[in-house]
Amino acid sequence: MRRIGIMGGTFNPIHEGHVQIAKSAYSQYGLDEVWFMPNHIPAYKDKTGIASGADRLHMVELAIEHIPYFKPTDFELRRKGITYTWETLALLKEDYPEDSFFFIIGADSLFDFVHWKHPDRIVRMADILVAMRNQSTQEQLEETIQKLEMQYDCSCFHIIQCPMMDCSSSGIRKAIKAQYRESGLEQAYMLSNYLNKNVLEYINVKQLYI
Repeated sequence: MRRIGIMGGTFNPIHEGHVQIAKSAYSQYGLDEVWFMPNHIPAYKDKTGIASGADRLHMVELAIEHIPYFKPTDFELRRKGITYTWETLALLKEDYPEDSFFFIIGADSLFDFVHWKHPDRIVRMADILVAMRNQSTQEQLEETIQKLEMQYDCSCFHIIQCPMMDCSSSGIRKAIKAQYRESGLEQAYMLSNYLNKNVLEYINVKQLYI
């Protein structure tokens, strides 16, 4: 039986913060693999300005290609319509009944968890690993986890201790657009701190987010 982490998200684009969270989850919770799973149509995000599924998947592949325990997957991209976490987990449990799943989220998603589709089903199918974000504290996370575990009668929420990076995909997209206006991505030194160099090159070649 494998312990598989699921790193879901839009990955528009994937950045080093995503990779660092997955590395921390892998080491702290004894995972065998972490699957990076770009979603098709995210249920809770603005759909404008999202790169194609093929582009987002390829950027994921570039970002994690040298990490053997990370795996890119088009599991959600192959589905039609809006993708919900509970449906994804149900399908994974059908396909891999012997494996245990650990769904990796950020603190912002934890605070909104009660508004997800069928959260009561999600907690029965996977452990939830929560990464701290700069705007949240350990105390806030622990308090929210306690309330959720009481509400859903479970003990499946766990905190990932990891270095916090002050970056977001939305902030990176804004920086890319500004950088193009000024001098092109070849001089995007700030972006190189947050994006894998091959991902940055791919964005430049494909002219994404301008």
